[in-house]
Amino acid sequence: MRKARGESGQVLVVMMIVLIALLGVAAFAVDVGYAYYAKRQLQSATDAAALAGAQDLPTAATAIATATSYATTNTPPNLSQLQFTYTTKCTATAILATGCVSNTNPNELVVTGTAQTNTWFAKLFGIPHFNVATHANACSPCSSTPVDIVVAIDRTGSMCSPTDRFGNCIDLNNAKDGVRTMLSILNPPYAQVGMVAFPPVQSTSTDVCSAPYDSLPNGFNGYDSPSRGYLVDQISSNYKTSTGTALNTSSGLYLHTDSGDDTACIEAGGNTSYSEALRQSQAELLADGRPNVPNYIVFLTDGEANIGSVYPGTGTGASFVPDPTYPPGNSDDTKPCQTAIDLANAYKAAGTTIYSIGYALGNNVACTQGAMGDWTPRVNAVYNSSGQLVTPAVPAHWAACSQPDPNCEHYASSTPESPSINSYNTLDDIASPNDFYNQPSAGQLNTIFAAIASDIASGSSRLVDDAF
Repeated sequence: MRKARGESGQVLVVMMIVLIALLGVAAFAVDVGYAYYAKRQLQSATDAAALAGAQDLPTAATAIATATSYATTNTPPNLSQLQFTYTTKCTATAILATGCVSNTNPNELVVTGTAQTNTWFAKLFGIPHFNVATHANACSPCSSTPVDIVVAIDRTGSMCSPTDRFGNCIDLNNAKDGVRTMLSILNPPYAQVGMVAFPPVQSTSTDVCSAPYDSLPNGFNGYDSPSRGYLVDQISSNYKTSTGTALNTSSGLYLHTDSGDDTACIEAGGNTSYSEALRQSQAELLADGRPNVPNYIVFLTDGEANIGSVYPGTGTGASFVPDPTYPPGNSDDTKPCQTAIDLANAYKAAGTTIYSIGYALGNNVACTQGAMGDWTPRVNAVYNSSGQLVTPAVPAHWAACSQPDPNCEHYASSTPESPSINSYNTLDDIASPNDFYNQPSAGQLNTIFAAIASDIASGSSRLVDDAF
């Protein structure tokens, strides 16, 4: 009887199959792993090139040159057929809307990197190399974070002095033109804007051009209104047309920045109060601004604070009850500039960025106090038929008073604020660091408002998604 055939040769076949499988695993673990590692290195070089180059935008040639230098410096080793390409374009989503043109003034740089990695084990399977590719988008300025902005504009009487030969308010018109410049640069809905005018301009009327000092239901004048008479435009994005290319001529912001004489919206008149303009600006950001959106106040004035803000409360006459949340002793009047600084510091600490613009402030004009008083109109002298004086004339005057007198109003005095402080230093202190702009003489403010708009939207270059 013959023995069964031996099976030792089958083990060799199995071992060869296992060895081939192990080589395949080694090829995956080593060659593919190395390709993945090389791609990560290439991605880091691509990111660095895009970020560095974007800092030189909107000059496309300079941005590409800088990106090329960074790409060369950070080129990963052991890569072959390495190549970087560069393109510039405009972001689809941004705070600014300045007519970006991809080959003229772009704000986004796209860097693409391609290379090959050599293989070891994968060559046994006919794979001599792996192709790797990366790309990165970086922009500057390119903030896509929405922002809410309130412009606080001084419309006091000095803003209409002097006038031109047609009776137009030179300073106020320059300020309005500057605001329009900023609006034309900003891009809704990513940038939403509201406006506050001081002294207050609106009453309970729905007319966007309602006159200042309108009577209010509680009997107070404009300065003393516990209502929001300072607010002329709620924060919104309707200052531009639906296409976002032109200003919306029917919007309140457009109407309130219309130039003209003292009958224009907003017309000039009244004294200067910083504190309530800041209060109302911050209140509007909190009331109508969007949650978790950066807040900005742009504050413009041409003179020193010389009057308080409001003495709010409920009721009239003897039933008037002051609002306990306002400073005790009405320090808005006794220290109108220092009160504004204190308020600004509190708002900045809460996260609001404040830009201040001093417009033809003069040479360190000292802030003066306001006061509370009853205005008594002039009373003419009375004579009898014989020409004898019966009642002497009484000139118009202010008489000191205090709430709850319903006729008690704020007025500007000539007493310096103590300790002494001038308007220039006050505006510098109101502003966030490096955000005080001074226009020492009457002139256009377009450059300043354009710079503020760009600063709000600027920041370090950053990487963005493809769809940005």
